[in-house]
Amino acid sequence: MSMWLNLAKIDVELLESVQADPDLIGEIFFDDGQAPAGFQPETDMFGDDYRTLDAIAKGRAETEHGTAEWKECYPWLAAATGENGENDVDGYEFDYGPAFVLDPGQVAAVAQGLMGEGWGFSTAQRDTADGAYEGFEDLGPFYAAAAREGKAIVGGVS
Repeated sequence: MSMWLNLAKIDVELLESVQADPDLIGEIFFDDGQAPAGFQPETDMFGDDYRTLDAIAKGRAETEHGTAEWKECYPWLAAATGENGENDVDGYEFDYGPAFVLDPGQVAAVAQGLMGEGWGFSTAQRDTADGAYEGFEDLGPFYAAAAREGKAIVGGVS
């Protein structure tokens, strides 16, 4: 069974709506109808195979720190993937745990933290045909773009 990390850049107004009604998260990620205001699925989504991300992070942690506990070694990566549990959304569950949200200030801090930890700031492999961010290499650029745009992020693992 696969595990997929899903992230979406959203406007502050949509963040407030999501916090008031967590069921809107399902509309952002899984509804084929009209996208909520403040969200453009073509350019505001990130996806990656969570098992691959986990394997890369574990391998790097073992090499650099002598432990596979990547969530402790790389707290910014843990925050970027919702693994630290500090920003969980009560009332909405993905297949593998709760949704999480980061406000624009937290997004900016995570973007800087990811850069400091050396995650995903090589040339992005963004699909120029549809503008989608996909793959581990795009995680840092996705967060950096969200920070530049003053956006919040909502996500989880399905």
